[in-house]
Amino acid sequence: MAAEALRGKEADCYGVRRYRRRPSINQFKGERKMKKSVKILALAMALVLVAAAFTACGGQKAPETSAPAAPAEDASAPAPGDGDAAEKSYKVALVSDMAVDEAEWLQNLVAGLGDYQTEHPNIEVKVVEATQSSEYEPKTRALAQAGYNIIITTNSSMADATTAVAADFPDILFGSLDGVISDIADYPNLQEFGLNRTETGYLAGVAAACATKANKVGIVAGADEPVINAIVAGWQQGMRSVNPDIEDMVAYANTWTDPTKGKELGLMLVNEGCDVIAAAAGGTGVGGAQAAAEKGVYFVAWDVHYQDVLGDLELGSAVNFFDKMVIQFIEDAISGNFQGGKRVDYGISEGVCTFEYLDNSPLSDEAKEKIKAAYDDIIAGKIDISTEPLHK
Repeated sequence: MAAEALRGKEADCYGVRRYRRRPSINQFKGERKMKKSVKILALAMALVLVAAAFTACGGQKAPETSAPAAPAEDASAPAPGDGDAAEKSYKVALVSDMAVDEAEWLQNLVAGLGDYQTEHPNIEVKVVEATQSSEYEPKTRALAQAGYNIIITTNSSMADATTAVAADFPDILFGSLDGVISDIADYPNLQEFGLNRTETGYLAGVAAACATKANKVGIVAGADEPVINAIVAGWQQGMRSVNPDIEDMVAYANTWTDPTKGKELGLMLVNEGCDVIAAAAGGTGVGGAQAAAEKGVYFVAWDVHYQDVLGDLELGSAVNFFDKMVIQFIEDAISGNFQGGKRVDYGISEGVCTFEYLDNSPLSDEAKEKIKAAYDDIIAGKIDISTEPLHK
């Protein structure tokens, strides 16, 4: 099922990309009209201003964001178009277990894949929505039968369907985006991959600990499952690196698409005494932002910015560039760097995630310095972050 017109945003350190509303994935071969502008500023903290366009509309200027400087990309990394790959055509499919328009991170991912296809005409990219569990295996199997070379499925909900189809089509390369497949080693043509969410969770925790005056913070988490608990783990460890005695609360929403539930849990956290709250819960997260705005407390976002909801109450956002991550997986698969039977995590060092804040963030300069120091230590391998929460 083709996605409807999409709106995306990608914040790149040392650069700016402003995405306008985009056509569906089946129209991505049309003319590309995205503007790019790049400017480098020297600041004391080596922070970079990045334009965010998540809620810009009409003729309004997008608010600016800052983030620690990303590591330079490896120019020698293999990519489609090098060597034999330039002479071959590839059919790549992404099967989403939710509707594209239900989450902005997914819209951004699809938009990025559209740009990628435009830049690589030998690579056909198809996005399929499988929103019901009964659709997971049939739609994935239909793509395999149609001759797709690389098939990517999403989340743990699709894990069983993915392994079933992968077992029947050993010559096709499969990727499981956060599938959490316990017996992954049994499938040489299947690679699990995902974001290193503990790293950005850690930076978000540093920000929260620097801002709280009540010494108590809380987070609305999407579900009690490994991917989200890795975020919670990083969040808890980051805040305790600033203040070992800080108190934190975790509220699981068990839904990714219910802003009403997110607001309910956000209000509960504030009523329990938290003066900084956060939400890592997909589309549910905007409800947490609404709760923060209603109560006038600081908020930490994931994947997106909520400046239209929060004004100057947003400390920052743990942004993840899912398009970069999925494109890296595709390029690894095409170039012979596919790692079947394993899980590969991409993090800050690979440029697929960071912590950034808007121009009007209430974070102090001292807080920004602590975030930058933690960022540098993560890059240098000086911080060992566990994926297990200190508590739930």
